[in-house]
Amino acid sequence: MDVALINEGTYPYVKGGVSQWCDKLIRGLPEHTFRLVTLVANGTEKQTWELPANAEAVRPFPLWGPAATPRRGRDRARVADAARAVLAGSVLSQPVSFEWGLRELARLAGEPGFDRVLRSCDLAADLLDLWPAAEPLTVYDAIVAAELVERSLLPLRVDLGPGLGLTHAVANGLPTLVALAEKWRHGTPLVMSEHGVYLRERYLAFRDLHYPAGVKTIVLGFLRQLAELGYRSADFVVPVARFNARWEHRLGADPAAVVPIYNGVEPERYTAIEDEPAVPTISWVGRVDPLKDLETLVSAFALVREQMPEARLRLFGPTPEGNEEYERRCLALAERLGVVDGLVLEGPVPSSRIAFEAGHVIALSSISEGMPYTVIEAMMCGRATVSTDVGGTAEAVAGAGAVVPPRDPSAFADACLLYLRDAELRQRIGQAARERALATFTLDKSIDTYRMLYEATAGTDLEITA
Repeated sequence: MDVALINEGTYPYVKGGVSQWCDKLIRGLPEHTFRLVTLVANGTEKQTWELPANAEAVRPFPLWGPAATPRRGRDRARVADAARAVLAGSVLSQPVSFEWGLRELARLAGEPGFDRVLRSCDLAADLLDLWPAAEPLTVYDAIVAAELVERSLLPLRVDLGPGLGLTHAVANGLPTLVALAEKWRHGTPLVMSEHGVYLRERYLAFRDLHYPAGVKTIVLGFLRQLAELGYRSADFVVPVARFNARWEHRLGADPAAVVPIYNGVEPERYTAIEDEPAVPTISWVGRVDPLKDLETLVSAFALVREQMPEARLRLFGPTPEGNEEYERRCLALAERLGVVDGLVLEGPVPSSRIAFEAGHVIALSSISEGMPYTVIEAMMCGRATVSTDVGGTAEAVAGAGAVVPPRDPSAFADACLLYLRDAELRQRIGQAARERALATFTLDKSIDTYRMLYEATAGTDLEITA
């Protein structure tokens, strides 16, 4: 069948776990043709992945290009009424109003100049009128929030037409907004995957953004209503861990439609690593991003160095555009703690296996994850891991590695020191980790389950088990 795979800012533009998952899924299902829809920032992003033969050319959709010049089209009154209903649903927690408004906007989005007509609507005035809080909403806050919501509604313009077997949204939120519009317009079935929990990650991200409280309340209200609507409307919701499923159930997903499918890796690519480096080394691999909480890892490394001065920390992976300031912040922290001489920022590598070979212990210090490839791949290679207890990480490790609370440098350091000091323990844990990965996290098992899920979504009566 033809499948629309919809993501936000990842495949095929950015390296990382979600992009890796997309590539593996497409290559693992060669009997299907995938149309790629990627919501991007401004349309200047460079493609970094070579597409599989069964993937059609990517269709990027920029959210933050030049603002459209307002135009008062003949549908302005209907667009304005629908947009106000969406805002009322967001601000006043009215799911019925929110869904009606989105459905109406999806219907109108196919008209020429929809984005310009939407921009001509005075969403800021609507927000000021709807705002119920005791503390007044400033005009500035209303303008900023209106702009953010308006941009978030633009994916409704994507229309892939009838004839698709299904849409597969790689996350809740804006990718699911595209898929919802296809479901409403053409009756296209919707599968939604979740790697991290979309809404939880938005809460975490907005905590560190310098928006006024009123702006955060409005935008997060919009995203919560959208996430709940996505869960209620999807034919199947596919978390990568049962941790995610608990959030999905609470936010309105039908438990019968929630089918966890673990991420999988190829055992032949991640064979057991026997050798170890000469110097005690902690390795980390991923993208440099606040969600990865490298500041906690650097702080933990400083505590390790107090007891093991020869220890090293090697960080492998890219710094995405926009995260340069976070990288500088982490390096400045290492400088203040006096450990910058033992820290190496290695940059991107062609395979995570290089990072695993470089370390005695593989670290994951994130404050949010789904089912992290880093941990699964390290386990497949037989390396001891120290990870934070977020998302499905503890579910993945299941005793074959150390799991500590997030944002706790002391606990993280203690676990690293335990493994760095005891070679026999490292080997025993590494062997147990490899056995668990081989039994639970192979790519073939993951892909076969998705194959059955696609068939069930298209109408074949099958029982799906993760």
